[in-house]
Amino acid sequence: MNEIPKNIQEILNQSINKLDRPVNEVISELKKERDKEFSDFEYWFGLETSNPERYNEIDEIANQTGHSLQIQMREHIESALYVEDELLALLEMKIIYAFKHLEINTKKLIFHFYNELPNPKPKWHEMIDFLKKKNIPVKELNGYTEANQLRLVNNSLKHSHQSVDKSLIEIEEFRNGSIQNFESLESFYERVVDSPSIFFCDLLEKVEKEVNDFNELKIKKIAEKATNRMNKETAEKLISEIKQKYKITTPNNNHN
Repeated sequence: MNEIPKNIQEILNQSINKLDRPVNEVISELKKERDKEFSDFEYWFGLETSNPERYNEIDEIANQTGHSLQIQMREHIESALYVEDELLALLEMKIIYAFKHLEINTKKLIFHFYNELPNPKPKWHEMIDFLKKKNIPVKELNGYTEANQLRLVNNSLKHSHQSVDKSLIEIEEFRNGSIQNFESLESFYERVVDSPSIFFCDLLEKVEKEVNDFNELKIKKIAEKATNRMNKETAEKLISEIKQKYKITTPNNNHN
């Protein structure tokens, strides 16, 4: 197996999403907290329905100490809903970061291989257009569809206050749900979570191949660009330097 070049390995290492793991740990703890609040509420609500006599007995004892089961039940619901808001905020943060992280690494990849950018701060569509001009079939790459869906959800979370943005209508998790619903958003992210990495790796492979593929047409374009403003003498010097670099020598004339 060929060893991955150091510069390529560095690009791959930097493309790893380092936010998901620590945030997932916080989300896991908050889910437990939310579930406990709902469970406690359901216990008292169930007791009130199934055994009102016992419920009233406990409530009377609670009243004697300045408490109320009704107030306690309401506090459980309020706490659970508060935690759900926190969960939603963390999930939104993960999605926004995931796409921004992909943007940053795509920009780095382009500059690394082409030593240029569409502009100093290119937007996603500008980078995609740039890659298309370099004969990279971006929309055919593995993970592109899901990465693009991540972009749409990211945009909606950042800019839309509506329940469902029109651009999300084709995304299965939001056809009958809301982007502000934790379960719908979590289901979406679980489906696309690996897509940025899959897309980026395929993009890296295609770009590296394209850059190193010096076919006849590309060589002709390079020659035209390099010699566009050169006179014959300068062009000959350039040819000489290229030959020296690759230690190309012209055959000596044969002498009889």
